[in-house]
Amino acid sequence: AIQAAAGWEWGALRPLEPDAEVHRLLLWMAQSRQPLLANDPTQILPGGAGTPAARGWRNLLGFPFLNHQGRPLGAFLVIDRRGGSFTQLDAESANVQALVATVGLERALLLERLEDWTRGLEALLSFSAAVNQHLDPPALVRHLVEHAARFLKASGGLAGLARGEEPGLFVADAYWHAGTWVALHRTFRPGDGLPGLVLESEFPYLANDYLSDRLGDPELAATFGIGRALCVPLRHAGTAPFGFFELHRGAGQPPFTWQDATFLESLANTTAVAIENAALLSEVEAKSRQVRALSAHNVTRLEEERRHIARELHDEAGQALVGVKLALQVMARLVPAEPPTLREQLDQLRDHVNRATSQIKDLARRLRPPALDQLGLDVALRQLASEVEHRAGLAVELDLQGFSARLPQPVETALFRVAQEALTNVAAHAEAARARVTLEDRGEEIVLSVVDDGRGFDVHATQSSLGGGLGLLGIRERVAMLDGRVDLTSTPGAGTALRVLVPCPGEPPCP
Repeated sequence: AIQAAAGWEWGALRPLEPDAEVHRLLLWMAQSRQPLLANDPTQILPGGAGTPAARGWRNLLGFPFLNHQGRPLGAFLVIDRRGGSFTQLDAESANVQALVATVGLERALLLERLEDWTRGLEALLSFSAAVNQHLDPPALVRHLVEHAARFLKASGGLAGLARGEEPGLFVADAYWHAGTWVALHRTFRPGDGLPGLVLESEFPYLANDYLSDRLGDPELAATFGIGRALCVPLRHAGTAPFGFFELHRGAGQPPFTWQDATFLESLANTTAVAIENAALLSEVEAKSRQVRALSAHNVTRLEEERRHIARELHDEAGQALVGVKLALQVMARLVPAEPPTLREQLDQLRDHVNRATSQIKDLARRLRPPALDQLGLDVALRQLASEVEHRAGLAVELDLQGFSARLPQPVETALFRVAQEALTNVAAHAEAARARVTLEDRGEEIVLSVVDDGRGFDVHATQSSLGGGLGLLGIRERVAMLDGRVDLTSTPGAGTALRVLVPCPGEPPCP
């Protein structure tokens, strides 16, 4: 077929749509690879084109465009030479022009193919980027239609996915046309139209005469000028299709091939894997949210239980020991001075009770410091620093930068527990002489830092070891529940720095 033509007439170049006879002459020269020279107006022309005189021509000369492999690229025809007949010199000159034109045509075709491959490669790269974005299934299949249409030079297309609320129902809600999505609602069941056949057979379907195909959609064809169609199922390996996509071309465009179908099947398989991965990722994220919610609930219950136990120790056990202490004091007054042994034993019992009372108070305070609930985070941190200095002999420097605002209880509790765990680790493992605790309000977030001058450690090795870094794991879980983050840096022999950043609850400034 002759796809394009131009004519030169009376000194001007103009587009020319060849009629049937001219088309047959051009096609004959291209197919036979032979030139045509006719100076006799009554000569019967090849290809069933009649005579020159029948068209009002005096003579004509034509040559095919043949590349270096002898493959025809086209043909040209010159009609009505002025001043007489075409000569052999004219024929030789026309042959040279045909050879020169063939080189230009080959170059133009090569550039066109390079542009096509460039556009196709861009489409594939864009589709690959879309696949890696973990888009939801409707968005992903739309990307599939767009980029597949660009690659195969399709004029439009649509895609449909199964709707979970009704088994066997597939819905397409838009049509890709002229570079944009047009609202469209079509429903399909297995056996309905091209998509229905593809869903039922699980095999691609080509309809290169769409209007005559019994499965074609006349309304869709009339609206979008559809002449050819290629439909491919979307399915996971070993499962029934969960969707389809269909590309269209106009009647004047080249027909779809089974090579096109194979290419689209590969894209469909990639899309199916991406959709399955996205579904698995969504399930993992949902499970992760459930685990975080459960962890947050457990932490909340743990703090409540600590508060309850601390109160019981203070109110019940503490009061009981105070009662024992008072009873021992009464007994000491009633016991005679002689013999002294009995009084000494009572004094020892009273000392034991005093130590037990002090230990219970200390345990209750460590379980849930009353200062945290009653006076706030800054006071609780000062008390914690004092206790660590007294208990472990670690010099703790506090830099609260005038911080005195009350924060929501979950935030205060989390930051206090982070500081408590960090200082406990420093005292137990760091072999440090000093530690510095900093609390800073940055408006949009609260920053807590604990830095020591100890022996440091290999952070990566500790976090990756089985059972290692459980304290750090607890810190990360607490901070994650507040949508915060943890930064830990340490070098063997150079100390450790822990920094926790928690979003400010409410509008800044945080206080």
